Amino acid sequence: MTRPHVRPILAAALVLPAALVLPAALAAPAALAAPAALAAPAALAAPAAPAAGAAEAHPDRRTPSVVVDWAACPGSEAAQCGTLDVPVDWSEPDGDEVTLAVARRPADNPDERVGTLFYNPGGPGDGGVSYVIDAERIFSGTLRARFDIVAMDPRGVGASTPVSCALPVLTAESTLWPRTEQQFEQLKAHNRAVGESCLEGTGAMLRHLDTVSVARDHEALRQALDVPEVSWLGVSYGTQVAANYAELFPGHTRAMALDAALEHSLPEVAQVADEIQAVEASFNRFVQWCGTDGTCALRGQDVAGLYDQLVAAADQRPLPVEGAIRAVTGEDIRMGTIGRLTFKEPSIYGPDVSWAGLSRALQAALGGDASAFALPADVPQTGLHAQLGNACLDYVPQVHTWEQMRRRIELGKQLAPHLQGASETWRVNLCTDWPVEATNPPRSLDVRDVPALIVHATYDPSVPYKWAHSLAAQIEGSHVLTRAGDGHTSYYTSACAREAVDAFLVGLTVPDRDVCY
Repeated sequence: MTRPHVRPILAAALVLPAALVLPAALAAPAALAAPAALAAPAALAAPAAPAAGAAEAHPDRRTPSVVVDWAACPGSEAAQCGTLDVPVDWSEPDGDEVTLAVARRPADNPDERVGTLFYNPGGPGDGGVSYVIDAERIFSGTLRARFDIVAMDPRGVGASTPVSCALPVLTAESTLWPRTEQQFEQLKAHNRAVGESCLEGTGAMLRHLDTVSVARDHEALRQALDVPEVSWLGVSYGTQVAANYAELFPGHTRAMALDAALEHSLPEVAQVADEIQAVEASFNRFVQWCGTDGTCALRGQDVAGLYDQLVAAADQRPLPVEGAIRAVTGEDIRMGTIGRLTFKEPSIYGPDVSWAGLSRALQAALGGDASAFALPADVPQTGLHAQLGNACLDYVPQVHTWEQMRRRIELGKQLAPHLQGASETWRVNLCTDWPVEATNPPRSLDVRDVPALIVHATYDPSVPYKWAHSLAAQIEGSHVLTRAGDGHTSYYTSACAREAVDAFLVGLTVPDRDVCY
């Protein structure tokens, strides 16, 4: 049988999630709850997901006695890096392989070590290696002391075997809100051409970038580490990676803390409608906040009215930005807004990914400088290629005709007068006519015998609050901790949430309250 093979990687650097680093128009889903959505059985690329408890009788037949040759990670005194070779197709474990970059940080206090903690920061399209390297800034002292923290750059992402495409996803002519049937047909034709170039450049891996395959990759990593079980901290899209792992391998899953739940059982129109409303609600709360907060650059002004005027004017006469793919349109501003709504206050992702940062970007655009919303011509779209590679296998678009597109645009206008449908899930339209069929379309999970804590904010613009309860219904015995507040994820921004997650992961202690701030 094929065995995991681990060797040192040469370099790694802190890489922020694509959806937060680039202008949101160049990024894709945070959970691809941002591109996509849907329903049906597990993966065709891997053996279909079994009922809870059954998976461990099936062979991801890898010998857990592999010695991992870890080496020091560049830029960290504590973290160790390596690479892991896994099958391209988990249904053919002796077939071709892909290489995954992996990292671990041994517990600071080995005498009180609880075990191994797997971490996935979300995306899809974001890798975990850089977070382990920068663990002092990312994880609490409690988790660093009590766990070996382990993560990988998922297949296609970061320093792992990459997705390679010859064509950019976004061009000067591209639009996700076509105004004519001709523009819609151009969108579909370009989607297919991009996908075909990715298939040619990437090969068989493009058919096996789904979340079930990523979960199975983590089981190979557990075996390579030679540990009997792991705990999980999954963030955003990482909640799906963790939950799929727990469904497949409940006996190897000690516990899960899931921050900002992604729901993967909804038909795409329901998912996009939920998220459209969540983003619009967050925008309205941003407008209200701007009325009085001293850090809002537009304090006291009619922010909603100014925003609508800016978008309409940019649609009529796009704002030129040097070095951009194109002059900034109203669509670019709307899609660029959703990324800056992600966090209310500055977080690990810097001062501009915040409501104050959004207000400064809008103030500049109103003054003629729309660079914060521009699509930079000199930024490679490799992250977006990787995100689509995953998303288009996990979600099934429901817009295929011009009439359906017109209906979807009207849905956006009615549910969101300001953002008009701009959301991460709206990018599922980039999967329309993708040449590879979805192998892990939306379905309900059935997770049993795994302690789980789900933490979710009431006003999360990326993954609506009700998704926490939908995911909880798919994880037997799970608990939901509500964070009453704004922004995507809670572990990075709320002391209350972080303490609850730490207590749960260390001692399986369920919070003694249902709501924190």
